[in-house]
Amino acid sequence: MKDLLLISYFFPPLGGPGVQRVQKFAKYLGKFGWRPVVLTVKDIEYVAYDPTLLTEISDIPIYRSGSADPMRILHILEKMRGKRKRLYTEVKEERKKLWRDIFPIDSKIGWLPFAVNKGVALGKIYNFKAVYATLLPYSSALVGYKIAKKLQLPLILDYRDLWLGKPEISFFSEWHKKLAKKWEAKILQFASKVIMNTHRAKDKIKEIYPQIDSQKFQVIYNGYDSQDFEENIQTHDDKIIFTYTGGFYGERTPEYFLQALETMEIPENVVFRFVGNYFKHIKEMFKKSGKKQHLQIIPQVNHRESVRYLQQSDFLLLFIAKHKSEIVIPAKVFEYLAARRPILAMIPPQGEAAELISQHKAGLICPIDAVSQIQKNIKEMISGNNNFKLDTQDYSIYSRKSLTRKLADILEEV
Repeated sequence: MKDLLLISYFFPPLGGPGVQRVQKFAKYLGKFGWRPVVLTVKDIEYVAYDPTLLTEISDIPIYRSGSADPMRILHILEKMRGKRKRLYTEVKEERKKLWRDIFPIDSKIGWLPFAVNKGVALGKIYNFKAVYATLLPYSSALVGYKIAKKLQLPLILDYRDLWLGKPEISFFSEWHKKLAKKWEAKILQFASKVIMNTHRAKDKIKEIYPQIDSQKFQVIYNGYDSQDFEENIQTHDDKIIFTYTGGFYGERTPEYFLQALETMEIPENVVFRFVGNYFKHIKEMFKKSGKKQHLQIIPQVNHRESVRYLQQSDFLLLFIAKHKSEIVIPAKVFEYLAARRPILAMIPPQGEAAELISQHKAGLICPIDAVSQIQKNIKEMISGNNNFKLDTQDYSIYSRKSLTRKLADILEEV
């Protein structure tokens, strides 16, 4: 087994899709000759937690360093007070955005010295063959760069989100932007391989940095873990259930969907179910809805339980922001496909996620703010007058195990 230093700020017991990508890589890398040694942060204040994800990787060494970033400090303060008010979900988005933008690189830059010292120390214990760092946060790229340079090892970057090319990226000042571009270019130049999670993200980063060798860039989609779908769960009784799992942030919002419901005649047995922990302004939208009797809000559950909710549904809801989001494929899309339930997709019709859903004949597509089209698609799904082909599709190329084999091949190459 070859040792890999795997750097990820977000890691179980935290939950959410960003955590699952790297956790599933860690779970399956051992089957392809690589032992991941995880470097992450100590406990932080966060929106979602899922300790069950740790049970899948109980044999993997995990090292946690201190940090001086706001999420770590907030956790320490909350612990000292002896209260758990989940302040992270209560703080207004504008204030959080200010905190995210005001720091150089990003708000997790306070993790950098702690993580680098820990990673270099681990290099004296393990015979690492490579360093893997996943972003967000962008500070993780700096951590990986500095450790790989000190240990004289190849660096593999894994972009869960673009940096300068991220659709909703903003900078506190022109200086912040120049600093980010300087460091991203420097780290990309140093990295042996750069993995993107969509083809359009790969095209975008190549466009921003044409001076970087294009052969460095590879694509590994997010995916689904077939073990999460081993239970044969049947749907419910006489209800028609639409389910959404996950959060809302930025321009990804249920606002227009709720507007569509307001003026619709909805049969009594139709339920729109939202599973996740939501920020205060999203909760307010649900509370103010005139169709509250058709809405079911379920606090975040562990990952296996969220998969069960998908399988117990008739239809699945998908939201992607309208502005510059053609490059985005949320991780949940692959689990939606594996659940084999038709998708009501409110997403950019020309985007890569729409291409994927259309390719597999897996749902109906319209922009997130197309209120009348949302209404039309809901009515069509409820009526049953559609021709989805989910049961005949082979989704095995999107399994987490298959995708981890791709990562192992890249590691062998470097």
